Amino acid sequence: MYVVETIKRHLGWCPNAGTMRTATVVLTTPPFTLHPLEPDGGAGGSGRIDRGIRLATGSIKTLIRNKRLLYFSFLTGLVMLFMFTAEFSLHIFGTYQYPPIEYSLWLALIITIQMISVFCMYFLLACLILSVSSGLTGRAVTLREGLARSHMRSLLGWSVVMALLGTALYVIQNQYFGDLNFTLIQIIDQFPFNFILLPEIYSTGPIGGGYHILSAVTFTIFATIINVFFFILTLFVVPVLVLENKHLPGAVAESISLVKKVWGEIITCFLIFGLILLVISLASFIFRIVHGVVSPDNLLFWYPGEGWIAGAALYMLVWCILAIIGSTVVGISLTGLYSYAKTGRMPDGFGEN
Repeated sequence: MYVVETIKRHLGWCPNAGTMRTATVVLTTPPFTLHPLEPDGGAGGSGRIDRGIRLATGSIKTLIRNKRLLYFSFLTGLVMLFMFTAEFSLHIFGTYQYPPIEYSLWLALIITIQMISVFCMYFLLACLILSVSSGLTGRAVTLREGLARSHMRSLLGWSVVMALLGTALYVIQNQYFGDLNFTLIQIIDQFPFNFILLPEIYSTGPIGGGYHILSAVTFTIFATIINVFFFILTLFVVPVLVLENKHLPGAVAESISLVKKVWGEIITCFLIFGLILLVISLASFIFRIVHGVVSPDNLLFWYPGEGWIAGAALYMLVWCILAIIGSTVVGISLTGLYSYAKTGRMPDGFGEN
């Protein structure tokens, strides 16, 4: 109920409550024009890179113009926090000094964590798509209609499928490709994250939480990578579900057809977002440079001082916030990509035709 009330209060939907009649409130996005969907409409030809750039920059501008969409970022952050906290708790209560968790129970808990997280992500994505598309068309979307058009049953079924596939891939990686965990830890070691962990990283038991935190971070990152991988493979399933009223099998087939039309724009758009995140991540090397200047005789070890820990914590907080905001920008760009794939015309809010 808290999530529903938050969306109702801050995203401009009217619940049509019986105790008080209110006029339908439209999400305050700038006036866009979305041409009617054409079932056989197409896209393609030259200029894929240019269109991808315009879709990416247009998505960022849309978020800047309509800052209320940041509430989706906040809710997405809560979902990611749940995933991390759940895995952190599972790791603590499954190791010393508590009895080890049986593998079957551990697998069931992992599937449950994935299922809840993936469903919440897809539900938020569906609501975001409805919000952006209502701004494109200038049409009001009430909360009741939004929930109905979100196809809760189809979204739940799709989330179960994605959670099972994601968990299977994670288990295979964990069992047969354990070196990837070591590689990921090596990458994390380049981040200021280790400033936060040291010196507790080598401790045991629930009190020395650095080891458990690192394990939870590793799981969260791997689960996110897997979910993003399946999201890209089935990019337009959620937009088709909520905007075309199709059932799940038809939505999957339609998604494949649309991806073929705008594959160049998709690659360009996602590359831009990836490069932005990479540049922000590379800023973490500033910590190593400064550390080399301040402690030239201690280059092999991070200095566990309070100043380093505070600076690292602040950097990681900013990095996580920007990454979560980026997920909202990706959702906005997905609406633009879907519109262009269906109509062959660039939505006015994403660039001039």
